[in-house]
Amino acid sequence: MFHFVNPFVFLFLPLPFIVRWILPAWKKQIGSAIYFPMFDKIKSLQNQNTVSRTSYLRLIISVLVWILCVCAAARPQYAGNPIKTTNEGRNLMLVLDLSGSMGEMDFVLQNKPVRRWDAVRSVAKNFVDKRTSDRVGVVLFGERAYLYAPLSYDLKTLKILLNEADVGMAGSQTAIGDALGIAIKNIADVPAETSVIILLSDGISNAGILQPLKAAELANRSKIKIYTIGAGSDIKEMNGLFGNIVISRENEIDEATLKKVAEQTGGKYFRAKNTTELIEIYDEIDKLETAKNDDIFIRPTKELFYIPLGIAFGLVIVTILCFYVIKYKGEE
Repeated sequence: MFHFVNPFVFLFLPLPFIVRWILPAWKKQIGSAIYFPMFDKIKSLQNQNTVSRTSYLRLIISVLVWILCVCAAARPQYAGNPIKTTNEGRNLMLVLDLSGSMGEMDFVLQNKPVRRWDAVRSVAKNFVDKRTSDRVGVVLFGERAYLYAPLSYDLKTLKILLNEADVGMAGSQTAIGDALGIAIKNIADVPAETSVIILLSDGISNAGILQPLKAAELANRSKIKIYTIGAGSDIKEMNGLFGNIVISRENEIDEATLKKVAEQTGGKYFRAKNTTELIEIYDEIDKLETAKNDDIFIRPTKELFYIPLGIAFGLVIVTILCFYVIKYKGEE
């Protein structure tokens, strides 16, 4: 779409005619008027046979040059078709446990028993698909914690990286505090409307330097909300001499600490005993931290002022050259 940024400039189009109408009376009073010396010089180069013809030509070119200069001052632009752009959302960091216990086969996916990690990874990827306007990153932890994927809008690559992660690659123990510390450091450095951490673990913090509650205090200072998830079945069936034995797993997850971490930052703690509950938890978090769906469109614009300005400059140069050619032929 073609338009002028400063259309009011066209009000100045009649200015030269107004000035010409006023100047004769002024000239009689002061004896001289403002003039353009270039045309006087050109006029002196003309012979008597070309005066009348060049006078009209001079007038036409002067009017064209003035119109082109006014058009350039009005800033013509061409706006292209609207392009959808990513709007500024929130920072969302997934902090996922990869300790040895995540290899337990106590979850079900597509009616098949799977490891906890396989179910967590599948649900996390579906959750990521919904965060179209958020930056998402991943911190993985076991005995050690590290930034696996920095905050980015590139969700496709992030899901590829999640597919490549596996149990035990960060050690067999659980460093919850260190994982939160790394997530807080990386999420706090990137400005956003809001920042959220979703921590999932199936154990008790027994490694690392930073304590989980201290990490929660740091997150609260940085206005970062933390949601925590305790994942894993609360019972375990084992084959014994007299049939299956059911063993309680109630003390395998430090729920009290996970609750305090969430409450201290304004978040919430969830317990996922199976895949269905895990899906429901991520759905609830998705509702609590709804992604912005407002579409923002921009129109790429191209400045075109140089076109009329260049034509005006070219007309002046061509006019000067033409008058010199006329003078040269007249002398011959």
